[in-house]
Amino acid sequence: MSSSSTSSSLFTPLQFTGISQYSSDFQSILTRAVSIAQIPVQQLQQEQSNIQQQETDLTTLGSAATAVGNALQALGNLGSGQALSASSTDSTVVTATNTGATAPTSYAITNVTSIASPASETSLNSYANGTTTPVSSTGTMQLVYGSNTYTINLTSGQNNLQGLENAINGLNAGVTASILTTQSGDYLSVSASSPGATTLKLMDDPTGANTNVLTATNQGKNTSFKLNGIPISEASTTINDVIPGVTLNFSGTTSANETVSVNLATDRSQIQSALQNLVTSYNTLATAEDGQFGTTAGALSGNNIVYQIRQAMSSIVQYQGSGSMGNLANLGIEMDQNGQMSLNQQTFNALSDSQIAASLQLLGSSTTGIGGLQQAFTGITDPITGTIATQTQQWSTTLTSLTSQISTKNTQIQAMEQTLNQQLQAADASVANLTSQQNILTASITSLDYTSYGYNTSMSTSKST
Repeated sequence: MSSSSTSSSLFTPLQFTGISQYSSDFQSILTRAVSIAQIPVQQLQQEQSNIQQQETDLTTLGSAATAVGNALQALGNLGSGQALSASSTDSTVVTATNTGATAPTSYAITNVTSIASPASETSLNSYANGTTTPVSSTGTMQLVYGSNTYTINLTSGQNNLQGLENAINGLNAGVTASILTTQSGDYLSVSASSPGATTLKLMDDPTGANTNVLTATNQGKNTSFKLNGIPISEASTTINDVIPGVTLNFSGTTSANETVSVNLATDRSQIQSALQNLVTSYNTLATAEDGQFGTTAGALSGNNIVYQIRQAMSSIVQYQGSGSMGNLANLGIEMDQNGQMSLNQQTFNALSDSQIAASLQLLGSSTTGIGGLQQAFTGITDPITGTIATQTQQWSTTLTSLTSQISTKNTQIQAMEQTLNQQLQAADASVANLTSQQNILTASITSLDYTSYGYNTSMSTSKST
């Protein structure tokens, strides 16, 4: 969620500079007029601040509600997928991961004779000097990798081990060339980047003698095994296209007559973990939601979204489905007097295998059972169509309007301030001028009295005494 920052005054208050004895009074008039004019702006700014606080609180609520929705969806996925977990009886040979299987079953893996590895060959002969000894009789060579061929033309300055290494690496053919330095000379090593049985050759004079200058001892290997007696050979140690919804990872070969069982079975620990995740996310949301009620009601107090969230939360606690495990309480979910959820481990651990199997119906799917309750949270938190997104968009529009209003009023206040300042400056100048004229007139009268009557009227009182 995004929002505009609270708008501030767009101008610096003017300082009145006068010359009359009433300059400070004129400054007070100007300051008070501007302060009064800014009251509507401050009210708009407060409205902005309130909306921004609501956005902040709603962001917190939205994140917590999303987490609860995700926890419910995870429970639904376990229900529809039977909470299956894949296991292997010999993890040194193969491990298995459930990636979408939906039915418990078992598979037998035998005759694991090889593990996929990349091809890697070295030059048959050593070269006395990697930068001067020629590697090709004609300057033309051909790299063969799998079903692809690449022609290499070496000039006189490139017809050496270093030049050949650079040329092969520049092909981007899926192999890497390197020079091995030994006491008997330099060798070229060419290795495939990917595992699997293939063809890896480097032919000299391909249109003539067509001589392979590499060894042929390691052309790569596939992972080879039997699955329920069916031969399988693939160019990878990770195989995910044989058993639907199961990924096999091979790391070793089987011993004589060994059978490795890969089993898919309901795993109660997955259910327990998902329930605990629901408890944690629910309590976080409950705390955030409680902060919007009571004597210290939050900024969202009275907002309909808070009540929507409360109803969605209540649907979890009050849900009653069919079957022997009709509600979360049967799985050990408890609520305390403060509205906080917990998972009673003893209750859950005491569930029989048949009860665990029955609980899968309670968990349901993404649209049914406990898992289906996530739809109510999605209706609130969906980033495009959810009520939080709709509310946020409305606030964004309001904030934009408030910012525009504040800007307009600040411009008007600035114009008013400048006009009033000019008027007060004129008044101040007039007062100063009148004061000056008064002082001149008073001085003239005093001078006339002194000339005509021989005394200063301003001092007559003291003289008479």
